[in-house]
Amino acid sequence: MTVTAVAPTPPATSDVAEGPRSSRRGGGVVLFVGLSALYFTIGTILVLRYNMFDPDATSRVANAGYVVFSRQPHLSAIGFVWNPLPSMVEIPVLQFSRWWPELKTHGLASVVQSALFMAGAALMVRRIALDRAVGAAWRWLAVACFALQPMIVVYGASGMSEAAETFFLLWCIRHLMQWIRHDRVGDLAWAGIALGLGYLARYEVVPAAVGAAALVAVIAFRRARSSGRFDSAILSVVIVMFPLTCAFTIWAVTGWVVSGELFATLSSQYGNGSQVAGAAERGGPLGQAASDDWVVIGARLLGMQPFLGVAVAGAVVVAALRRNVAVLVPIATMGPVLAFAAWSQYSSTTFGWFRFYLLAIPLVVCVALACWTPHDDEPARWRAGDLVSRVGAALLAASLLIGIPVTVRAMSDERIGNQQLQFGLKSLADPQRYPPTEQWFRRLMVNDRSLADYFDRRHLPEGSVLMDTFNTWGIWLSSNNPRQFVITSDYDFNPVMNRPWDFGVRYIVASNPVISDADALNVRYPSLWNDGAGLGTLVHSVYGATGDERFRVYRITGGPTAPVG
Repeated sequence: MTVTAVAPTPPATSDVAEGPRSSRRGGGVVLFVGLSALYFTIGTILVLRYNMFDPDATSRVANAGYVVFSRQPHLSAIGFVWNPLPSMVEIPVLQFSRWWPELKTHGLASVVQSALFMAGAALMVRRIALDRAVGAAWRWLAVACFALQPMIVVYGASGMSEAAETFFLLWCIRHLMQWIRHDRVGDLAWAGIALGLGYLARYEVVPAAVGAAALVAVIAFRRARSSGRFDSAILSVVIVMFPLTCAFTIWAVTGWVVSGELFATLSSQYGNGSQVAGAAERGGPLGQAASDDWVVIGARLLGMQPFLGVAVAGAVVVAALRRNVAVLVPIATMGPVLAFAAWSQYSSTTFGWFRFYLLAIPLVVCVALACWTPHDDEPARWRAGDLVSRVGAALLAASLLIGIPVTVRAMSDERIGNQQLQFGLKSLADPQRYPPTEQWFRRLMVNDRSLADYFDRRHLPEGSVLMDTFNTWGIWLSSNNPRQFVITSDYDFNPVMNRPWDFGVRYIVASNPVISDADALNVRYPSLWNDGAGLGTLVHSVYGATGDERFRVYRITGGPTAPVG
């Protein structure tokens, strides 16, 4: 297979050319604003009306809140277990919680973040279609296949980090396609920047970068003159990998300097590895999520996008017969992430959530768009002239007419679509079969808010309540007085934990070790949950939605200068 470079298209300067460009910019702005509003509205209704959310999203809002609203505000309070970018985006949003408290107390700042990123991802799909000179009708069909796909809508409204990951990988794919067409170093650099920023959103961007770098190396090697092929390939890989390498190194070293751990998500007691191991020991829904059944893995992957296999096989054929290497870019970039998700689920390295296969949706859309051969003329509305572009058009139509119903069916299957948001949506349509009282995720924050109110009514001074926010982040978010809490990210957390009575602590919040054994207070005081570890007396208990006791509040009575609350 040979790869030929196409000369860059000179910028148009005539009034005729400027008109369509201005119109396209206006269409992009309308699309972005409209989709952002749609996703945010759906997310807000789900949270405020139905108390329906994913705890991972709201806990990231708490990480952002610790940076600005805790007793000792500092940037490192954002934590080093999870990628920082979603929480960093939420920090300025939280400033508006003074006027709209629900941005903090109900975690709506996360919905703002995911809505913006998912709308940006749809905008990238549109830009890819414009780059490939796809006719307007097929272009908007491609945008609809992505932006209105149920899982995309749900996770654009969920506050999770999937939206940011999708946006940055689509950004990378767009510029890699442009680099293949125009051979501009700038496009390669932008693709690398997208990967570097994407790593700050999700760790799964690393396999995407490896796949992208491998494809870049092969193309650069084949494209260069024989005498400088290796140099060209190496330099191209360096350009595309440099931003991610910097992000990877800076994030790891910063975590090591601040917390003593290079990769906290792997080594920390709060990290993913610890949570998966604990869930496996306890069993239940979390323990069953990482199924090693290849049938279940395949059902989740194809349930997300049933035409994934067709798109991959077709892309390989098109690349080989038509020398259209651009169709391989989505596969080389998003394919490794999907493979990693499947392997991680099979090996029980992480939870096997249905959402981990979300990238199958934009992968198929991008392969379909790459089937069009770009040209410099204004395309006809329904332009799909050659056989390959007709295949792409058929793939888009099938994804819309067949793929979306299949995904809806997979979302409602309890063995495949194993995510609480999907089941919550199903319960709205069938409340008799799925009553809210039996859904713990519909009632999770209710009890946290009641405990926050318990403390707020006492008008406690700063630093009066000691708790590890690994499990109690909902209490901190819901409180109108967050400075009353001594939390894990505070500089003095360990000294206060060792001698709470010397620091004016009046109450300790103990988390049930059966639910989670990563709580620092339970580690420091193994009998805290059972008897207060000699520090105080039990004054309050909080029960969860499933009837299990989640928190116990002990009033400090031990120590030489213990205060009386």
